[in-house]
Amino acid sequence: MFQRQGAAAYKADLSGTWRVLDLLGRPDLQLENIIHVAGTNGKGSVCTAIANALQAQDKRVGLFTSPHLEDFRERMRINGAMPEERWVSEFIQRVRPEVESAGFTPSFFEWTFGMALVWFVEQGVDAVVLETGMGGRLDSTNVFPRPLLTVITNIGLDHQQFLGADIRSIAREKAGIIKDGVPLVMGRMRPEAQSVLLETANRLGAEVHYAGVATGAGEEGPHWPENRATAHKAFEVLNATPFGHHWEVPPLEAITKSGHAGRWQWLRPAPSGARILLDCAHNLDGLHRTLGAIEALDCNRLRVVFGAVNDKDVNGALTAMPSAGLYYFCEAQIPRALPSAGLAQHAADAGLNGQAYATVEAALEAALADAQPNDLIAVFGSVFIAGEVLAWERNRS
Repeated sequence: MFQRQGAAAYKADLSGTWRVLDLLGRPDLQLENIIHVAGTNGKGSVCTAIANALQAQDKRVGLFTSPHLEDFRERMRINGAMPEERWVSEFIQRVRPEVESAGFTPSFFEWTFGMALVWFVEQGVDAVVLETGMGGRLDSTNVFPRPLLTVITNIGLDHQQFLGADIRSIAREKAGIIKDGVPLVMGRMRPEAQSVLLETANRLGAEVHYAGVATGAGEEGPHWPENRATAHKAFEVLNATPFGHHWEVPPLEAITKSGHAGRWQWLRPAPSGARILLDCAHNLDGLHRTLGAIEALDCNRLRVVFGAVNDKDVNGALTAMPSAGLYYFCEAQIPRALPSAGLAQHAADAGLNGQAYATVEAALEAALADAQPNDLIAVFGSVFIAGEVLAWERNRS
């Protein structure tokens, strides 16, 4: 439930993270070969791609990502495997009394990050790939002074209440992961964001490398070509370091995002044969590109299952949606969910045609019942919607 509080769980400094790490015996000091990735969109795919490629080189790789979709343990994996539930329970039972006696309350993210590092140390990983949770400068993951490499992907408008109202302000927060003398790989981004990162890199003496220009999308989605190019550039830079013989450069086509669920993910077709696409794009940059790619797909009618949380710019998202679609509005079973009836009213004001459903499952079942063979059912919204869709997908006959 900590994750589901939204803004109330945010801490604008690293003091809590340092206290957690001190209490846990500084696991950060026992880990090396850190690759740190920030960005608004694409950072999860890039982290997964780098971890997959390292695993293919027989490395034991700790991967820390957020948020999770179904299972809390998704946030920490070693070569794709999550810790055992029993290990998580025993960790909490062992550490909680020490935290309580110390007289402070870590955030959900601080707890999780410390837990992941302890597990990575216990399991003896060869490398760690870290995805920032939000921003960069004040993110819990920003405690390693000398990572092997930092990577910053696309930067767009998201979490403005914490990171700043414009692209330059947000870019300054992301630039907080850039370290003195540590090479930086930059993905495709707006010029105003790029200029902020370059200024920081120049000041810190961090050599800058630009990811290659990627084209095409296909079945893996509109974001994947540039994310794959960014991951590939990361390996080229690693290979050029003094210890480059440890880091082979995989062929571009061999880099995969396998294991990164909920992002341009094709589910099993509907009984009618209609295709079902799940994508948890929830900020406007990601949504615009996803919708643009959907317009290029061959389908008869677009049916959209959509839900949101109550602290996002839902009107902006609805304005971006195609007016020709048929909409099935829903709400995830969490306190932060925007009620589907209210969402449907906002949508009607934006000129969209649809019905409200009390649950994600009800909306999905209605869309499947209505769908014709050449229709496309697209599911958008918060990561909480995506998590419930994946649970529904696993259980449907």
